[in-house]
Parts: sequence; C-alpha cells; structure tokens
Amino acid sequence: MWALTVPLLVAGLTQIIVNIVDTVMLARYSTAALGAFALASPVYLVALVVVRGWATAVQITVAQAHGAGNPAAVVRIVRVGLATSFGAGIAVGAVLAAVAEPVLIVLGAPPELVGPGVAYLRVLAFAVPFAAASFTLQSACSGIGVTRAAMWHALLVNAVNLPLGLWLIFSAGLGVTGAALATLASTSVGAAFLLVYARARLPRGTGAGFDGAPVAGRLWRLGWPEMGAMGIGYLNEALIAGFAARMGTPELAAYRVVDNLLLIVFTVMASASASVSILAGQAVGAGQPELAVRWRRTGLRLLLLVYAGPAALILAGGTALPTLFAGGPEVAALAWSAVPLALLSLAPMVPAMVYGSYLRALGDTRSVMIANVAGDYLVLLPLSWLLGVHLGLGLTGIYAAWIAFAVILTALLRFRIAVPVRDTVRS
Repeated sequence: MWALTVPLLVAGLTQIIVNIVDTVMLARYSTAALGAFALASPVYLVALVVVRGWATAVQITVAQAHGAGNPAAVVRIVRVGLATSFGAGIAVGAVLAAVAEPVLIVLGAPPELVGPGVAYLRVLAFAVPFAAASFTLQSACSGIGVTRAAMWHALLVNAVNLPLGLWLIFSAGLGVTGAALATLASTSVGAAFLLVYARARLPRGTGAGFDGAPVAGRLWRLGWPEMGAMGIGYLNEALIAGFAARMGTPELAAYRVVDNLLLIVFTVMASASASVSILAGQAVGAGQPELAVRWRRTGLRLLLLVYAGPAALILAGGTALPTLFAGGPEVAALAWSAVPLALLSLAPMVPAMVYGSYLRALGDTRSVMIANVAGDYLVLLPLSWLLGVHLGLGLTGIYAAWIAFAVILTALLRFRIAVPVRDTVRS
C-alpha cells in the first residue's frame, strides 16, 4: 500500500502546489485579484470534478480487469474511457464559458470581482478537455499499479506553471487572467506527456472487432454517481465560498488561505485512500473479497497516520503559513483563528474516505454519491449558512458545519458497508 501511496502522495502535493503558487502570487498582486481567484477557482473545480468522475470509473474497471488477468479488457476500457472523457471535457468547458458570469453573480461576487473572475473561468474552459484526458490516463495507469504516472505528470505541470505564471501575472501585468493562461499551458503540456507515458506502460492491442458500447455503458453506470457526487460537492464548496463572500472580502480571502492549508492534508489523505480503491479493486477482480477487506482495514490505519502528521506540522508552524499565503495581516489573523477547527474537521473524514474507497472498489459508487449528497444538503449547507452567516460566527461556523457533515458521512458509509452489496462487480 505504501508503494502505491507514495507516488500518489508526491503527485497530490505537487498538484496542489499549482493552486498554492497561484494563491501566493495573486495575494502579492492585489487583494482584489486574490478575492476573484478565491471565488472563481471553486467554479472551475466543479467543471474538473465532473470529468474526473469518469476517470474514477476507468480506474475501478481497469483495476478489476487487471486483477482478473485480462489485459484485453484493460485496452478496451482505456480507449473508450479516453475518447469519451475528452469529448465530455469539450462539452463541460463550453458550458463553463457560457455560465461563468451568471454563476459568479449568483455566488454573490462583488461587482469589482466579476470581470476578473469571468476572464479566469473563460480561459480555463479551454483546459477542461486536456484535464479530462489527463485524469483518465492517470487513473488507467493507477489501476494497473503504475501510480508514478501521476507523480511525473504533476512535477511537469508545476515546472511549466510556476515560471510562466510569474511572467504572465507580474511582468505581463495580466493578474488573474495570467494565472489562468499559465494553468491552461501547463495542463496541455501535462496531457501530451501522459499520452506518451501511458502508451509505453499500458497493455496494447489492436482492438479489432470489439464493441465499445458495453464498455461505455459500464463506465457510465460507475461514473455518473461519481460525477454527480463530486460535481455537487464542489458546487457546494463554491456556495460556501459565496457565504464567505457575504461576510466580506477579507473573510473570503481568509477562507481561501485556510482552504489551501486543508487541501495539503486532504490531498495526502486522498492519496492513501486511492491506494485502498486500487488494491481492493484488484482483489475483487481476482475473486478475493477477504483480501479486499484486509486492504480496507490497512488503509484505515494508514490514513490516520497521514492525517495526523501534516495536521500537527501545520499547527506547530503557528501563524507562519497563513501569513505566507495571505495578502496582509488582517487576512492572516482571520485565517489563523479558523485553522485549528478546520483541521479538526478532517479527522472524521478519515474513516469516511476509506469506506468510500472500499465501496468504489466493489463497484458501488451510487451509495457513495447518496451519502455525500445527503450530508451536503441535510447538514453542511444549512449549518454553514445558519452558523457562519445568519448567526455571525464567520469561518468558525463554516468549519463547525464541516465537522457535522463528516460525522454524518462516516455513519452513512459505515452503515452501507454493513449491508451486503449485491451485483457490484460485472465482467
């Protein structure tokens, strides 16, 4: 599990450096630029997670086919998955460009942030299909145990994004638009790299005579709940950013700073949980359900470790990290006041992430979606509004709502595991 997790961990941390670097650079450019980025970035993430849900379906099916010793099935899955994900990326990007302005207005963006935010999203609409292809190729490689593909891809994306972002944001004076152009360029380069890398490592076949419709159908059955859950989840994240915007521009900027710190810990946890899904899926494909349960239990211990370590380091660092990311002392102070509770909100997510990964390995993505959506709309959004905005608790209220959400999510997923999952694996 460590052998699969470490490259994913490096990849995840390297990927979020793109986001952190953009945050740091835009904070130095202007508070308004940081605010526009804070409000528009979650909207772009909504577009990404929709296409990423399809890639999760590719990973599940590739892992099961690989565990069953069926390389021909792996070839079929990858070809159908790549073609459909790229096409979906074009469609999602077009929608993102069309709705950018009304979405930001609905989220409560102040007038001075709407223009920069719209420009940011319309540039990144062109990046969505390349990101979709990258997600699919990384997931296919991870399904057969080649998790280093994600690591090398993330390192390359950062190598392109950092110098290009510095030049476009500051030297060219493009601000938020410059950050978006750098992201577009680095995403395109990363997709081209993965095409070459995956071709050398995935099984090959002529594909003559196979019908792609059944493969696409199975990917759809597994992928639509993931796309729905992830899309709704990030849409809700954008709504919560809108709640923070209603508190004021400093609060919105502080929320973005805390979100970056949480992203570090969450990404480490997600890397470990992905290895649970891969290994348990391979065990399911090989007809060894008892081994899949062992991977789940091992994953729970691993996630506890990878959560506790980064969280403790962030707390030990004091105000240094919030000050680094913030554009001024007021934003840094607001951010630091919310950090302890924000980190605590990730603790109950440890078992939730493991249980979700295990259910995905079984092919039960629908239960994961139902649990997440129920937690979002019954707990997270109403409590965030009530505590954070209506009762005036600010960021403290928002992260108290996140704790309640994580507890409910864990309980729902654990209950689902206790109920026999039928008809989850199909050949």
